[in-house]
Amino acid sequence: MKIHSIIFAGLMLTSISVFSSEVDQFTFRGQEMKDSSGLLNQKANAAVQSALKIADSKGDGCNEKELYKALSAYFNNHVQGKLTKDVLTDDNIVKRSIKLQDSVYQDWVMWDGIGMGSKGLSKKAATMSGEMRVGDHYIGVDKLEHMWGQGNAYFTNNYLKGKSDIKTVKIGVGKEKIILGGNKIGNGVFSYGDLSANFNGMRFWNHILLKQDDVLGADRNLGPYVACTNDKWTQVEAIDFKNYIDESMDEGINCSKFPTDKTAEKFSNRLKLMGKTCPMDVQKRDDMIVKYRQMSKWIINEKGTGKVSYTHEFKNKK
Repeated sequence: MKIHSIIFAGLMLTSISVFSSEVDQFTFRGQEMKDSSGLLNQKANAAVQSALKIADSKGDGCNEKELYKALSAYFNNHVQGKLTKDVLTDDNIVKRSIKLQDSVYQDWVMWDGIGMGSKGLSKKAATMSGEMRVGDHYIGVDKLEHMWGQGNAYFTNNYLKGKSDIKTVKIGVGKEKIILGGNKIGNGVFSYGDLSANFNGMRFWNHILLKQDDVLGADRNLGPYVACTNDKWTQVEAIDFKNYIDESMDEGINCSKFPTDKTAEKFSNRLKLMGKTCPMDVQKRDDMIVKYRQMSKWIINEKGTGKVSYTHEFKNKK
């Protein structure tokens, strides 16, 4: 066994896996839901206003460190983000839920992923994410957490610490493989949809002040949403999350991969029983490849359902 494989295996075994939630975008596919984008945007922009007041109270003039800190108290994961908690608990934001035993992952055993395969853990943990509609797109509610939480981490690495686009994405890939559910120690689902949400979250965080062009090019710039006016932070443009959410976050279009060939086959067989395949729409998947330009190879699964390679999945992608 190669030394890097041994090291990687050791990291997997010694890490504390985060049992992130998974979304089933197959079972109820085609069934309409109420669009929650209006209320989501309303809550998001109110959160910005609250965060700006906090940031202004913490420092002299327009302190960027305090700005990002205040915003991250709202835009974050379900543990730390006030806005995320609000979205998860507000029944006015329609969320469609499915039980694990009724989902596309109902055949999981511990060998596929401890988080969902262990009956004891799956009952205690929130292993299944609800699904919501934002504009014309259906996504797991977990994608908001990825956008706001992991997206902030991407933004910090890329824009604040100066790491390259590729290095930043590689770090995110590593997290997805090791601690965010994409291996047997987690839920056993390596989600390209999560990687897209992380990436688009980085774009959102950059657009807050828009001090640098969008990673996809200046023609993709949005914002700035916030500017410094008379030594105070002011929101100068409303945020619309429909600008960040697309088919790349739909796991029925941007297919996930799995820890083993057997698990991938189990998933495909369950889809076959449902009369479905992945991707559900090849053209929409290909449209995403075009949209994400030079970065598509890192966040769009071009090959469909299969086994993820934990050490070479992105080896030759430059």
